[in-house]
Amino acid sequence: MTISFSGLASGLDTSGWVEAFVGVKQEKVTALQEELKALQETKTTYNDVRSAFSTLRSALEKLTDAKFGGSFDLFGKNSATSSNEEVFTATAGSDALRQTYDITVQQLATYTKAASKEAASDVADDSTLLSNLGITEGTFTTYVNGQKHTVNIEDDDTLGDLKAQLAGFGIKTEVDESGVLTFSAQNEGDEINIGATTDSSNMYSMLGITRQEDGSYASTNSVYKASVASVLTSADSGFNEQITAGTFTIGDATFTIDEKTTLSSLISEINSNDDAQAYAYWDDATGKLTITSTKEGASYINIEAGTSNFTDVMGLTESEWDADGNLVSSKMYTDAQELGQNALFTINGTSMTSTSNTITSDISRIQGVTLTLNRANTEEDGKTTLSITQDTEELTTAVNDFITAYNDLMAKIDEVTASGADLDGETSLTSYATTLRNYANGANTTNGGAFKLLSEIGINIDSADSNNLSTTTYTLTLDEDAFKKALEENPDSVKSILAGDNGILNMMEKTVEQTLSATTGYFDIRTSTLDSEISRMEEKITKQQEKVDTYQTQLENKFYKMEMAIAQMQQNYSSFLS
Repeated sequence: MTISFSGLASGLDTSGWVEAFVGVKQEKVTALQEELKALQETKTTYNDVRSAFSTLRSALEKLTDAKFGGSFDLFGKNSATSSNEEVFTATAGSDALRQTYDITVQQLATYTKAASKEAASDVADDSTLLSNLGITEGTFTTYVNGQKHTVNIEDDDTLGDLKAQLAGFGIKTEVDESGVLTFSAQNEGDEINIGATTDSSNMYSMLGITRQEDGSYASTNSVYKASVASVLTSADSGFNEQITAGTFTIGDATFTIDEKTTLSSLISEINSNDDAQAYAYWDDATGKLTITSTKEGASYINIEAGTSNFTDVMGLTESEWDADGNLVSSKMYTDAQELGQNALFTINGTSMTSTSNTITSDISRIQGVTLTLNRANTEEDGKTTLSITQDTEELTTAVNDFITAYNDLMAKIDEVTASGADLDGETSLTSYATTLRNYANGANTTNGGAFKLLSEIGINIDSADSNNLSTTTYTLTLDEDAFKKALEENPDSVKSILAGDNGILNMMEKTVEQTLSATTGYFDIRTSTLDSEISRMEEKITKQQEKVDTYQTQLENKFYKMEMAIAQMQQNYSSFLS
């Protein structure tokens, strides 16, 4: 780097001279940079317009994709309307016939339930933990002849512990063969009362303790030894028969019991297995296992014994095994299952039945429609109907989106091609705009439908008024009422004029595609040309800047040498004088 000490010897402002001389040369670089900036701004403008064309294409495709059918065809979408959604609801596919049906529901389908024929658990005994009965720790109040006594229940207390505490207060506690827990006075003539608002244990409410006519108290709910925490194969599990390890089947799912399986873990496994087609529940109050089908209708739940006797102990099957534990014979207790019922309903007076409350078209014979039955009809409901009509909401939204995209594009083109704007004089772009406007203004005489003009289906072009004095306006607007009326009168013609083979929107889409096509499209060609010009301009600026930098270095070196020569002369002169 050259270090310049301006005028140290000569006293001249050589740095200022260099800056002035270089500034003249730098003006050429600045001019080129301005040209580059203009090119870059023009490219940005093209990209903005391209984006507006892309938005219009997306909006057009929502409508013109009707040619692909199915979910792409907004013109084919249907709406299913129930006159009373408390009774039934419905959905309709594009293949549904647009008409009205009378529907009456007599009966809903319900679920089959299988339950242990008898209690599968032994009744609770002195060793049974109170926590296994669902009783929480806390206080429990009793009164003997009005004298208050408080029982303190701990988390690990047993029924025997409770009996001992109550006996100390003069209360006898017993569990009968059906599992009912009773409290009575030990001494004849004593009066007992149980429970207080200050109790912190849930024992009173959990067992449903009620006063009897003879002054004793009894639990409404029976108390059983087995609980969801029981290890199934354990000798003290509490079930009325030892459960063996092995397998059993519910639905199409096979389950395995081992030495670690608890009733809770097994129920969770059943309930999370879709192949079981059922869910299980252990009822502490009855000591029974309940299995409920997840499928509606009057069908049995498939329950099969395997190498484990679990379903036998639960009272759901009766089986025999040989000495090696192999299943010899087994039968399911069908009388342990309360069958669900099938749905009963009528469509246009024809009685029908279904195992499910979800009625598909193969059952109802209503093409493309799925019914969901919610409850049976009552006399107050009167006549309930299903109406299948064209779904105009999504279609109307799509038309509004097209109009917005079209108007935005037209406004954008007018803006960027105006006098003095970035694309002033870009005739190709204005030609595309003219073509699109001609489609919007023109008649479609080749579609064969009743409608020929967009204005006939509610898509209008703004005219001059007090708010817009221009005599040539191009903004489209949608009269939604007129559009929906046209759809109601002749939906096929609306579809034809918009999205038919020669429909107006299809023609617009072809024009838009010409601008957006890769490589050969209008925007790719324009931006590719601009990219080349920008690249050349950047290269030109670089070279010009290098010349300026070289020129500056040369000037600084020359002035530096001049200063050094003057300094040497001054030194020689000083030496001469001395």
